Amino acid sequence: SSLDARAFAARVEADIRYYRERDRRVWSRVEIRDDVVGVLVSQGNLLINKRQKIPELRVEALLAHEIGTHVVTFFNGRAQPFQQLSSGLPDYEELQEGLAVLAEYLVGGLTPPRLRLLAGRVLAAYMISEGATFPEVYRELNHEHNFAQKTAFNITLRVFRGGGLLKDMVYLRGLIRLLEYLGDGGELEPLLVGKFGVGHLPIIRELQWRQVLRPLRLKPRYLENPVARERLDGLRSGKTVLELVKRK
Repeated sequence: SSLDARAFAARVEADIRYYRERDRRVWSRVEIRDDVVGVLVSQGNLLINKRQKIPELRVEALLAHEIGTHVVTFFNGRAQPFQQLSSGLPDYEELQEGLAVLAEYLVGGLTPPRLRLLAGRVLAAYMISEGATFPEVYRELNHEHNFAQKTAFNITLRVFRGGGLLKDMVYLRGLIRLLEYLGDGGELEPLLVGKFGVGHLPIIRELQWRQVLRPLRLKPRYLENPVARERLDGLRSGKTVLELVKRK
């Protein structure tokens, strides 16, 4: 079963209330619109395409991705002396999207089909950067990698929109680097202080040590879930991306 835009918006608003109860300065709103593609966060607000359908099995993963990561880091960044941490330092998107996909895994929403979809987007982004045309990317996904026609078309359309949007390349790259970081003993919560890149982590740590940056105002709701905590602890031993979706 699937949720339409209005039903999903109600789930989002319930999630936002959870964070507002912990910090009354969380003012996020949900907007159902016809001028956005899919679901996205902009300036702390969640925008949903009015024709969007969300499979029930994807709801918790999407909430963890969009609200538990993008909205949480937006408001955590706003609480800091440097407001750039809410809008994003240069090259912040790789770590942000890596955190968001990791959140999907922690709530049990990173499935083999979801990972395959992300990989297909990476391939499409690579092909457009190499000069491939729309039909060439579509045929590669559909004919060579057996994506369904609708899925292949949607991936191609997503990557070609606006003349070519290569952001989709950073999702898996960010997740890979994040798994390496956690496998080396890194902690998750310092990464949620705002929107910054992996290269900024040393200065972020320095500013936290000097107490220039304030403690986290918000923590993702999923961290209250013992199963998510267990999954996070399991990453300390080091895991690859494929091991995240390996069936036991």
